[in-house]
Amino acid sequence: MTNVDWRSRFGRGWITSVRNQGGSQNCWAFATTALYEAMIRIEHLLWTRRSEGDLARGTGKQAWDLGNIGEGTIFVERYGLADPDCFPWGEAASLYTSKPHGANLQATPLSTTPDRSGRTMRIAAGATVTLTDPAQKRQWIDLVGPMAVILVPPADFGSLRDGIYMPTTSALGGAHALLVVGFNDDERYWIVKNSWGTASWGVGGFGKISYDAGLLENVGFTGLRGTNPDPWAKRRLRNGVLVQGSNGALRNNFELFVKAGANIDHWYRENADSKTPWARVGTVRSTDVWRDTFHDDALDFPAAVQSSFNRDFELVYRSNYRKLRHVYYDQAGGLWNDATLLGPQDPIGIPGFVQSNRGAPGDFEVIAVTGDGRAHHLTKHNSTPWTRTPGEWYGQQTFGSGIAFSGPSLVQSKLGVTASPENGQGELHYVCTLSGGGMAHFRRASAADGWTQLGTFGQDATEAPCLIEGTYGAGNETGVGNFELCVPVAGGHIEHWWRYNASPGPWNRSAVFGSDVRRVLGLLQSTYATNLELIAERTDGRCQHYWRDGAGWHAGPVIT
Repeated sequence: MTNVDWRSRFGRGWITSVRNQGGSQNCWAFATTALYEAMIRIEHLLWTRRSEGDLARGTGKQAWDLGNIGEGTIFVERYGLADPDCFPWGEAASLYTSKPHGANLQATPLSTTPDRSGRTMRIAAGATVTLTDPAQKRQWIDLVGPMAVILVPPADFGSLRDGIYMPTTSALGGAHALLVVGFNDDERYWIVKNSWGTASWGVGGFGKISYDAGLLENVGFTGLRGTNPDPWAKRRLRNGVLVQGSNGALRNNFELFVKAGANIDHWYRENADSKTPWARVGTVRSTDVWRDTFHDDALDFPAAVQSSFNRDFELVYRSNYRKLRHVYYDQAGGLWNDATLLGPQDPIGIPGFVQSNRGAPGDFEVIAVTGDGRAHHLTKHNSTPWTRTPGEWYGQQTFGSGIAFSGPSLVQSKLGVTASPENGQGELHYVCTLSGGGMAHFRRASAADGWTQLGTFGQDATEAPCLIEGTYGAGNETGVGNFELCVPVAGGHIEHWWRYNASPGPWNRSAVFGSDVRRVLGLLQSTYATNLELIAERTDGRCQHYWRDGAGWHAGPVIT
């Protein structure tokens, strides 16, 4: 006998929180969205929230329309599936309920934001499978993941609370969609996730349906594999020169941007095989090699993001023009482009660089440190208008004192995010190294509050830290993960620090590792069992890859 429950398996949670479809008939959109969220979590170890409103509205459905999982699949194959901030369910529901029954809706854009192409998870044609044989369905759920289903349950189905559902009437209710998240062969029941909220059905919105009820044995289950998550959902998990993008067979290649003389080199690692070596991006023709090497004014390594501008790569680095330079890779055109020079004159170190929650597309935020030990916060509004034309960066605030080293340690946190986006867009956090070797932690809760110092921690740091917000401690897609920070210290080693964010506490040092390290250039939490991956600059000027798994930190290959 086999028992499977994806709510808690292999020591982790895999199923996103239960939603409430309200009075709509869009249960099919909720079950389909729940399937995509679950498979992104299973395939990429990424908690993400997708929009039922985007799916329902994109397929042209109104609140009283019952669609099907196949329609949802076609839509996602063609257009992807956006996050709720791109197209919220509440907006879709208001569009529906504002019309009387039978009325036609006016044609509207798929999204309320112009950067939908960079905020949608994607699938390829043929990513789904439909199974009807109960043994095959259980095997898929065991080996691959949950499956979505539409059925016509008895009229008493809504009365289920605790226990295992068996019908008490032959009268049928309306068609309804569910996500099947597991099964129990010992006690002979399926485990399902509903979309009627957490209080009125089952236990916390999950229920058990007996095999002997005959409801799920002969209906088709839809499964999915090969999800391609969007960079917007992964942006907190990486910082600095290293990005885990969506290229490659498993849509999870590493992309690395390093300084080579005065140029920037683009490297990658194909992650379909973990032993694949790092290689420069380029085209080989005969005996000549065209490398993806660009620009000739770099004084230092860049900070990189993959933005919601159609998944473009964006870099900011110190230029020999005595300012920071912003460049971007146009995914549509296949070329690197200049954006603009920005920031204070003669910055030091690597800047902090993120795409924040503010606006749509989200604003770019940069922190640059100058030789007088002060940090300068700069912003570029991307939403008004949606363009990269020069002259749009502006200074927000200068803060701090005695800052010796600047690094890729700016994070758009989930802390402070509320249901009212205009008031709770989330906090910005920044950590830097002070002249005495300690580290200072700053927070910007809102524009009105400005930057304030939360405290200091550590000692003997010899360069700037690199900071991310991971998923450890998050619990589900609504939770806030821990801060993870790595910083070089005396002796050429790296210290790993973390801070619990569910109820923010002190910083804790967890490990010391590495040798001959000058700087930490990049840090990310990867899809390899949520391993931490790190790129360090060595004292000989080359770059080295380190990673942390359950056995601790390991020294990897020297890359450049």
